[in-house]
Amino acid sequence: MPLPVPPTRPRLTALATLFALLLAAGTVGPALAQETPSVEGPASPRVETLSGDLNDARRDHLWRVAAWGGANVAGGLALVLASARNEQGARWAFGAMSAGWGAVNVGIAAAGLATAPTEAATAYGPALSAERNFHDILLLNLGLNVAYAGVGGTMLAAGYRDVSNAAEWRGFGTSLILQGAGLLVLDGVAFLASRARLGDLVGLAGDLSATALPTGFRVALRF
Repeated sequence: MPLPVPPTRPRLTALATLFALLLAAGTVGPALAQETPSVEGPASPRVETLSGDLNDARRDHLWRVAAWGGANVAGGLALVLASARNEQGARWAFGAMSAGWGAVNVGIAAAGLATAPTEAATAYGPALSAERNFHDILLLNLGLNVAYAGVGGTMLAAGYRDVSNAAEWRGFGTSLILQGAGLLVLDGVAFLASRARLGDLVGLAGDLSATALPTGFRVALRF
């Protein structure tokens, strides 16, 4: 989503380009895909419970992100409407950035909720793969959140230099720091819970045995 960016010198234009790339990366939210071996084993009530917990945790996390985004949209638009850009550039920019970022987060949460699985896995392999995927996405997002806050800090510092529309740079930067910090907390809570579930799943693993097949190997898990 394009956001208003004041004209700057070349080095600040490069900074704005970096920010846009980071925002795009967060919007796409790619997963750190890992190969999970084909694991076979009997259905386990504990595996099904952990898989159901993952589904609930994923939905709860997305609802929290949606609530955070909605609050930013409402508060940001209120600031924009109540501020004169030429006279209150920092406040206007803070509101504009917050509203734009909030709208992106609401969109991501809505898309995630619309496609979130509702049925728990009963087999160990699919349950482990789903939890690892969610865990890795959150880990990636934690890194991006720190990067967002870092870029925001740089923009804030630049706003105290001899640049055009310095007040707007301070507003944009302050908002970006807040967004990065807020998402860091939300993703951090979900990450710690996912890590605990992942540990439980790994702890369920019993003896593993490998069988040679014409096309490769089959890994069997016994609970």
